[in-house]
Amino acid sequence: MDTWDVLVVGGGPAGASAAYWLAERGHRVLVVERKRFPREKTCGDGLTPRAVKQLVDMGLEEELAGRQRMDGLRSIAHGVTLELAWPDHPEFPPYGYVVRRRELDEMVMDRAVKAGATLWPATEAVEPLVEDGFVRGAVLRRKETGATEVVRARYVLVCDGANSRFG
Repeated sequence: MDTWDVLVVGGGPAGASAAYWLAERGHRVLVVERKRFPREKTCGDGLTPRAVKQLVDMGLEEELAGRQRMDGLRSIAHGVTLELAWPDHPEFPPYGYVVRRRELDEMVMDRAVKAGATLWPATEAVEPLVEDGFVRGAVLRRKETGATEVVRARYVLVCDGANSRFG
């Protein structure tokens, strides 16, 4: 049975960016994503300056350049509207972007795969593989065939979101 350096459960921006940085540094990374890309997600279209910097550091500046740019936020509550510029910061740009999650997730995952990560779409991590009190991988279910298999990894990153099934 093959052992990966890192198993990443979840292919959203957190899992895909972690996979990118690890693969970029030569680690053998497997990402399992429950759905197939592109996929719809109802939240998360607004990218803050901090997120923009991370994506630029991954080489995605050109893909972001054509998107709707935000120079701040508008907050409306109880009849009051506030226009808030992004604060000045020595490392982060003074703007954000709006990118649909179906496009962002695929963009970041494509970058991770180009860096050397392996993606298994339509694959759900259904149970951790626990040995001697440590998580050493996961039992995976391939949705298209229903087959299950055990994948071993030195490290497991749980990046399947706030409503984590696996975590």
